[in-house]
Amino acid sequence: MKSIKLMIYGGQGGIEGIIEQEGDIKVMAMTGNEMDLLDSDHTSDIPDVILIDARSSGKYGQEVMQVLKEKHPSTPFVVFTGYSENHYLIEAIGHGAAGYVLQDGGMKQVLSAIRQCANGQIVYPASFKSILMKRLERDVKDHQ
Repeated sequence: MKSIKLMIYGGQGGIEGIIEQEGDIKVMAMTGNEMDLLDSDHTSDIPDVILIDARSSGKYGQEVMQVLKEKHPSTPFVVFTGYSENHYLIEAIGHGAAGYVLQDGGMKQVLSAIRQCANGQIVYPASFKSILMKRLERDVKDHQ
């Protein structure tokens, strides 16, 4: 089994210790602020997945996601958050998030999302389906 190289942005709650217990996921880098992201040169070792741990800091806005996409354009990222409001989910998706996991789902869902995104899948909450359907219906009506 190939090991998944993970970079964590945030991680104030000791999340890396929990993740490191998994045999197939290796935390290769961790950063907590935008300046570290801007100054870092991770081109020598590109992560398979980037986890944005936004549970406590809430600092996962547009700037962070844009920097991550510029530095690692082909690397999927997963947002782990307590924010279930639709506009946060839509913002994350608009910035290319491959996964969006709510904290009430627990670490099991985060680990699953990391593995799925490393395999090219997209992981969003079930509530996203209703958001998407409503938006599609509105778009169809607007174009009629």
